[in-house]
Amino acid sequence: MKLTKHTVLFSALCLGLGISQSLFAGDFDYYQSTKSVPITTTDFSNTTNLGKVTVTCPEAGYLVAAGSAGILLTPKAGDTLGVVQGGISITLDNTAPYAADPNHYNSIVFNVTTHNSAIPSFIQRVDACTAGQTVNYRLVAWHEYAGDGSYAFQPRLVVQFFNNRI
Repeated sequence: MKLTKHTVLFSALCLGLGISQSLFAGDFDYYQSTKSVPITTTDFSNTTNLGKVTVTCPEAGYLVAAGSAGILLTPKAGDTLGVVQGGISITLDNTAPYAADPNHYNSIVFNVTTHNSAIPSFIQRVDACTAGQTVNYRLVAWHEYAGDGSYAFQPRLVVQFFNNRI
């Protein structure tokens, strides 16, 4: 009798766990580099690709894309003002020259006098998707008022799928 009760209890727990797991689906994919990537482009409409993740939605739901990198912006040679500007963006299904998404970007502007400065940068976006839809996300960067010694350190792009909102 005691064994039967334990078996029934264990079966009920497993069933409950299976039901709770079926109510939530979460999958992910990522790109991660341990190297620095030179930021060679100087335009919002023509950016440097830091990493790409392609995902196919297993069912209708939502994709959450998050990107980060340490951004090093170098002042232009001879620039006495010391203002540097650049940014990162997560783009969706774009093609070369990989324009930054005007709705999903972070602009980085700060003053440096004679040295380089590196700051952490993070961006995130959420998109709805349909079953079987393939989506290409790219983490991109650019430098506008900065020199050619600009880099993105260890860029990362993580894309997660969720089948439900809270």
